[in-house]
Amino acid sequence: MQVIRHNSERGQWEMAFAPPHPRLAGLVDTYIAYDERNTAFTRRHELPGLNAVMIVNLGDPITIVDTAGFVIPVGTGCGFAAGLSDAYAISESGGSQRGLQVMFTPQGARRFFRLPMQDLTNRVFLLSDLLGPAAALRLIEGLQAANDWETCFAWLDAAIAAHVASREAVDLAGIRNAGWALRQIAGRHGDVSIAALAGEVGCSRKHLAVLFREHVGLSPGTVAGLLRFRHALELIDEAQIDAVPAKWTDVALAAGYYDQAHFNRDFRRLTGCTPGDYLAARLQGQVGLPVG
Repeated sequence: MQVIRHNSERGQWEMAFAPPHPRLAGLVDTYIAYDERNTAFTRRHELPGLNAVMIVNLGDPITIVDTAGFVIPVGTGCGFAAGLSDAYAISESGGSQRGLQVMFTPQGARRFFRLPMQDLTNRVFLLSDLLGPAAALRLIEGLQAANDWETCFAWLDAAIAAHVASREAVDLAGIRNAGWALRQIAGRHGDVSIAALAGEVGCSRKHLAVLFREHVGLSPGTVAGLLRFRHALELIDEAQIDAVPAKWTDVALAAGYYDQAHFNRDFRRLTGCTPGDYLAARLQGQVGLPVG
């Protein structure tokens, strides 16, 4: 388990990151626990990526505005989940919050929630609506009873494994094919011919798009664009670690954008700000981007 603690004029927070149990490989990428107190920021842009998320709020009430524009109040002891999105969402708090976050792979979310991933795209839903009130309550009460983050992570391991095992198998062949194609796109940072990829899967480009809607939630082309964006963020982070000012044209070309104008348009759409504003706002350990 990796723990990051921060204490400054911008607030105090603790973030804990842990991998899932090996039996959940391919279903869950990581767990995140967070405890924030008196932060100077109350609004964040939650940036899009290739994980579906499930969050249980163990602290003060928060509000989520999903990518589609729906407002979802999340009270203490409530949970919610979101599929993949093609732009940022917004989270709002009173300056303090505490909870657990599961970073599902799209295939893991498909099996856990047993919904076509396109039904979750750009949306946020309460766990009681997705899992049913009884199942959501059991999951949340187990986390509320835990005394530390490690116990919370162990409970999530057990609860997710049991929930997946208790349900009939969905289209496992479709999940495997979509997952393989997704890994190919990810391994190339989105720099891939979708037509060629469909040929590698052994299907038409149209059928690959159907597979992705069902088991990922976004089209292969949109996924490739998100991977290009996430690669740009990695390059920016690496430049900051090396104390080298990011050169936006170099970042854009290295990440696979046509030019800096293409990069700037994509960056603003996906983050809600310019690359320079992103650099000024980002904070250590924060999953979202503080904006207000």
